Amino acid sequence: MYCKYFGLHSHPFKITPDTRKFFSGASRGAILDALKYSILSGEGIVKMVGEVGSGKTMLCRTLIHTLPLSVEIAYLANPSLSRIEVLRAISQELGLVNVSNTSDRLDLLNNLQHHLIRLHGKGCRVVIIVEEAQGMPFETLEELCFLSNLETRNEKLLQILLIGQPELDARLAKSGIRQLKDRITQNFSLPQLSADEVTDYIQFRLHAVGCPRVDLFSAPALRMLASHSKGLIRRLHIIADKSLLAAYADGAMCITRAHVRRAIFDSEYASNGKSAMKRFLPAGVGLMFALVGLVSYAFTPALKQGGKISTLAPSVQEYREGFPSALLAVVPAQQNTIAVHLGERIAETRKWLQSQGKGFTIQVMLMNNLELAPLERLLQHTALEQMKQLYIYRTRVGGSERWSVVFGSYPGYGAAQVALKEIPAQFQVYQPFIRSLSSIRSETAQVLASTPGEDP
Repeated sequence: MYCKYFGLHSHPFKITPDTRKFFSGASRGAILDALKYSILSGEGIVKMVGEVGSGKTMLCRTLIHTLPLSVEIAYLANPSLSRIEVLRAISQELGLVNVSNTSDRLDLLNNLQHHLIRLHGKGCRVVIIVEEAQGMPFETLEELCFLSNLETRNEKLLQILLIGQPELDARLAKSGIRQLKDRITQNFSLPQLSADEVTDYIQFRLHAVGCPRVDLFSAPALRMLASHSKGLIRRLHIIADKSLLAAYADGAMCITRAHVRRAIFDSEYASNGKSAMKRFLPAGVGLMFALVGLVSYAFTPALKQGGKISTLAPSVQEYREGFPSALLAVVPAQQNTIAVHLGERIAETRKWLQSQGKGFTIQVMLMNNLELAPLERLLQHTALEQMKQLYIYRTRVGGSERWSVVFGSYPGYGAAQVALKEIPAQFQVYQPFIRSLSSIRSETAQVLASTPGEDP
């Protein structure tokens, strides 16, 4: 059993989603917050798409786990339901026990609407979550579109979250279902992990199971993992798990490229035309025996434009001009001190990203571009010495502008782990997590590329 061998208290790369090990990096935490906001604010129909194995189910289950008890959830894991079957399934999920299999569509709709009105009167919100929505029949999608019309005088009676593969976009683009697409108020795309984010993710999962080391996977092994997993979390789990098993079979204490290569061949992720078995046999006999024996069980980087490094506005005035007027309205005159601190920290962030090489930091907050109040409260309760370690940069999640706040600068992942355990109390409420500086540079570079001529 490799867990004991490597000092782990459980398997770090199980395929079954475990919400206790939810990775907030690579935009996951930001998308989770945006989904919660959309549901609690009554956004109507929300859509999230992602490739197979990108982590949609994990994010969905984490969302369900973190929603308040006042939210009633109808979770549909099987999208292959007929029009009337989906009404029965939703009714049963919402607690309507007297749903007859002989009830017609009109009876089901009437009972469901009256139940939704009762729940609304109790202050409850209702959300229907549909996984693998790309497989839902057209008539069933039309029924969901009809349900989205149920509302009181000024509020929707339910929200709908459609989760699916990219094929869902193709289905919604067809003219026959255009009315549903027009009702979608928020669109999110779950990205695949970049090479830097793969490293962050592997370290995060190992830390979550008590790994005492930060060098368990060698740098070349991590690069190979990133390349062959294509940033897909399910594939990453499979290869990483088999890599650990290969190293255990060899009696090695570090996972190397050779171990990852054997895992890739065994998982049929090799890039050439040879079969996995033919390629695996010469190098992976030890792994096969081990399997038989164990079957019981992270603002801009130094971005150069025309040979010059772009710089953040160094003055508070330029900082203020960089915000929408709606956000500035939140900053009354008596809070100019807060604005000064914000301007200073944004300017310092640019210098910090330019001067630092490889390293890590801790993300403590991600806020809506138009909601400054949470950051104001954070700054008001932050001592001056701690404030000098706050860095603020612009990012984008689901097409919406956001401001990300990180704390501290650490040369290695181990130092960041220690700091995370001792992080000031005012940051702990935002569920902080470790980010690499390289992933932040990639993130801010994308923002800059999407808004040419602007400073992030």
